[in-house]
Formats: sequence, structure tokens, C-alpha cells
Amino acid sequence: MFSALTILPLSVTIIGAAFAIVILNHYVAGKRRPHELIWGVAFLLFAIGAACQVFADLSGTWTPLLARVYYLTGAILNVALLGLGTVYLLAPRRVGHLALGVMVLFALVSFYVIFMSQPDPIALAKSQQIDWKAVWVSNIAPRILAGIGSGIGSLIVIGGALWSGIIFWRKRIMKSRMIGVFLLAGGTFVVALGGTVQGFFNNDNFLYPTMALGVIMMFVGYLQTIRPAPSQQGNLAQPAPGRTPTV
Repeated sequence: MFSALTILPLSVTIIGAAFAIVILNHYVAGKRRPHELIWGVAFLLFAIGAACQVFADLSGTWTPLLARVYYLTGAILNVALLGLGTVYLLAPRRVGHLALGVMVLFALVSFYVIFMSQPDPIALAKSQQIDWKAVWVSNIAPRILAGIGSGIGSLIVIGGALWSGIIFWRKRIMKSRMIGVFLLAGGTFVVALGGTVQGFFNNDNFLYPTMALGVIMMFVGYLQTIRPAPSQQGNLAQPAPGRTPTV
């Protein structure tokens, strides 16, 4: 049944899908940078995960399939993909390819574990507020995978963004990209914080507002990273001819 609370995941569904379309369109029409393709897919996963919540609200119940798709897209793979995109953006291409291989293996293991695990039907019956730890009470592996994907992905995005942002600041170059990477770090932190608070209070009302804010911050950060740099940006000088930034 549609309610006022359904607006929250619905807003994340619309925002995530819209931003994914913009990023993927820029990837296709531009220089086909790998990190844009990966980030576009990550934003799409945010939308799919939130859409599962919307569908469950409208139908009045969670099904095992919905629970599996929600957990894969919303808890395990999306932030991990943001981390993979950050590796492609900041590290040498061979390191990105190595990280991609690890990500493919992680995704295959996650699909196998989630679809071989049986969600607890009693927990799924509590359609209004779901304790996702209880959903997988018979198997701890899904929760471990969620911790690995979200934890490592968040560390890579936040750490990589802060590291590159500090380098831009010290070199006094690329002001817009510096702002962008800081926003990417802040947005990822907000999303992770929302999940932590939601788990602590076992209340989805804390999850989707922070997720919407975090996704918006990350998208604005992405737009800043692709913004053409003018000859002068405030007090930050551009790199000398023939020189490029290290990141």
C-alpha cells in the first residue's frame, strides 16, 4: 500500500535512475572512461535497491526474490562498484583491471551466496520494518559480504577522494575536480552513515533520506570532476604547459 513513507525510497529510485542515465550518456557520448561506466552502473543499483522497497510497500510484502535483489544491489554491490570506479579514476589502468577482476569474482560469489541462502520467512513477513540481519539469520555469509563490499568500497572512495583532493589543493590545481572528489567522499560517507543509523535503530526512515542526500552529493561531485577547467579558477593556478597532475 502506498504511504507517505514510500515517497522516500521512491525519491531515491528516481534520483538514482536519473543520475545513472546522465552518467552513462556522458560515458557513451564522451571518451568512454571506465570509471564513468562503473559509476553509472553503481547509481543504477542504488535505484534498483530502492525500487525493491517501493514494490514491497505497494504489494504489502517482501518476497524472497525481492529480498535477494535488494540485498545484492542495495547492500553488497553498489558501494563496491563506486570503489572500483574510484580505482579506475585514480590508479594506473593495470591496477584498475586487477581490481575489476577481483570485483567480478566478488560479484559471482555474492550472487551464489545470496541465491543459495534462504531468507527467513518470519522476518520477511514484517513488511513495514525489516531487520536485515534477521532475514539472513540462518547464514551469516550475506552479512559478511555486505560488510566487505560496503566497507572496502567506502574506504576506497573516501580515502581516494580525500587523497586526490589534498594533492589538488597542495598543487593548487583543478579547483573544480578538488571540490568534486571531496563531494564524492562526503556523499559516500553520508550513505554509509545512513545505513549505520538505520541498522542501529532498525528503522528505514533513517536510511532513505540520508541515501537521497548522499547520492545527490556524489552526483554533484561527479559533475564537478567533469567540469571544463577555465584558465584560472579562483586563486588556484593551472598546471604549467607540458605538465599534468599526478592523479
